[in-house]
Amino acid sequence: MWWANSVNLRRLIVDIVSGYFATQRLGGFVPSIQNITLADNWLQPPVAMDSIELLDCATQFAQRLHIHDTGLEDLLLIQPCLKNWKAVAEQSLEKAHRNVSFFSSGSTGPAQRYCLPTEHLMTEIQFIAEHLLPGTAPVQRRVWTLVPAQHIYGFIFTILLPAALTDRPEVLDGRRRMLSALQREFRPGDMIVAVPDFWRQWVKAGQTLPPGAIAITASAPCEPDVLQVLQEQGAEIVEIYGASETGGIGFRKQPDSAFSLMPHWRVEQNNLVSTFHSAAIPDHLQWLDEQSFIVCNRRDGAIQLGGTNVNPDEIAQLICQHDRIEAAAVRLHGHQLKAFLVPNTPIQAGAELIADVSAWLAARLPALLIPKHFTVGVALPRNSMGKLSDWPLNYQSN
Repeated sequence: MWWANSVNLRRLIVDIVSGYFATQRLGGFVPSIQNITLADNWLQPPVAMDSIELLDCATQFAQRLHIHDTGLEDLLLIQPCLKNWKAVAEQSLEKAHRNVSFFSSGSTGPAQRYCLPTEHLMTEIQFIAEHLLPGTAPVQRRVWTLVPAQHIYGFIFTILLPAALTDRPEVLDGRRRMLSALQREFRPGDMIVAVPDFWRQWVKAGQTLPPGAIAITASAPCEPDVLQVLQEQGAEIVEIYGASETGGIGFRKQPDSAFSLMPHWRVEQNNLVSTFHSAAIPDHLQWLDEQSFIVCNRRDGAIQLGGTNVNPDEIAQLICQHDRIEAAAVRLHGHQLKAFLVPNTPIQAGAELIADVSAWLAARLPALLIPKHFTVGVALPRNSMGKLSDWPLNYQSN
């Protein structure tokens, strides 16, 4: 019973509510983790939910844990706070816990909900515990989380896995700690659950992991040279490839190797099928044999940025809704987004236009999805075939 761990269940609830505010109150006041945790009534300051936000957030919460299956969802509206929502969740999960749902980011379009059977997730957990983690655990194994628990990756590795391991490791939250402080805290044998952006910053800052630490990464590809540095420090690497609609699909423990298909899956045409679940393969994969593959690109045109699926075309379409923009293009530049703007009036100061568009986007998108580099020109850059082409940051169009 993964919900029997009160600390982890509280963290999941707080992450769900905090994540809701982060996506809904763009450019506005977002209550702190401490405020969400300690407030006796989220309708009152310092959280100050309004009635529509409460209904929306409670609906999403009930959908995630399938509280509607037990008919207890109305109780979430009675004095909304962490204590009450935790009690409702526990009561509901004791009665029904066959499914858990996860949502896509919904940052640039409607959020998609994906329902996964708990038995499917537990099959993955059993494989991870038996085959991807060291056979001999340290005297006191710990899990460090650097990811939100409501994301399927965070849920699997920081909620389900600790509950399934026989030693019941403590889960420590490192998301509001400096890298140097984390380095002092990490111990040999610690499992560190993070996304590639964290590992890039860790290596860039010159931080080191203790020998025998387990560096787990997922949600986006991580550069082999970054993982190689972690290996040279004596850490074990576990890289997971998966999606919200599937859970884990493949894994690898060497930075330059192909991914291996997790054994509970089989491939039928472009679909993944397991005993308890099936779903379309989310990306274009190059299969080397029946059990190993290389990830190419997403079928829906999305990219992964900071652990979030991002569709640059949808962001470009949003920019085109600005009343001063005729056309726009958005692409990935390093680990940030860049945008090309074509104003609808030829004579416009580029710097002023960029500042205007940036402020306009800040009220509509999370900071992660706002392009950090802008280029202004009279036409979108295109190749000799008339197709949209890439552009350098100092590009000048004629």
